[in-house]
Amino acid sequence: MLTATFSCFHGLSESAELRLWQRGVLSWKQFEDSQKDWFSARKTAGVKQQIREARAALDAGLADWFLNRLKPGFRTRVYPHFIEGVRFLDIETTGLGEKAEVTTVAVYDGGRLSVFVEGINLYAFPEVLKGAGLLVTFNGGRFDLPMLRKRFKIDLAIPHIDLMPVVKAHGYHGGLKACERKMGLKRGVDGDIDGAEAVRLWHRYRKDNDAEALRLLIAYNCQDVVSLECILRRLYNEDMGRHPLHKKVLRVGNPDVWEPFNRFFDN
Repeated sequence: MLTATFSCFHGLSESAELRLWQRGVLSWKQFEDSQKDWFSARKTAGVKQQIREARAALDAGLADWFLNRLKPGFRTRVYPHFIEGVRFLDIETTGLGEKAEVTTVAVYDGGRLSVFVEGINLYAFPEVLKGAGLLVTFNGGRFDLPMLRKRFKIDLAIPHIDLMPVVKAHGYHGGLKACERKMGLKRGVDGDIDGAEAVRLWHRYRKDNDAEALRLLIAYNCQDVVSLECILRRLYNEDMGRHPLHKKVLRVGNPDVWEPFNRFFDN
């Protein structure tokens, strides 16, 4: 879908992109190969120059080149091209105030789920970001990433899709779980657990050494992070549906978090 995207180019809107598709120009290559000036000669030449720049950015793995140029509703288009380096990320904390601390971090790369817990292995979290080319969060721009920068003193200068403005652009409103419900996605973990309960579970674990409380907290954190992939794929497919030759190739499922979650306790 990214190589069929024209709205990332300066001077072209999503309506101009749609008009090109309707006229049979369904990819960058078709635009380059065409002998027709779809706009003024100067503007057409400018678009072809930007296509060359976009190809170079794609070859170099520079997701930010596109993310900085795409409106929120279209940012999912980078995902298939950068899927090998994706990291879905979600954190839990002791609260929302300035003194809040990170308690657990879950990171999912589409195949492997990693969990980090304060006082056990949280120190190792930065290692899982090695080779990452794209971070995906929900409200991470305002919450998760600032908390992690503060905790680990790292810049996290990795291309980032925050799904909160993306779901809004697609007409979904509310938090992560509200959006899941509106999309028909089902959780494998107790849906009654929320952010406030996650804080209480952490305090139960630290105060009473309650292993079951930690188990529930980690399961909740894991479910949040794998849900990010489901939501991203759903939004990508919705966007793909606008393309005349759309093929919804990204399967939307409900990954089972329990096996990797249980492995954490088995180790």
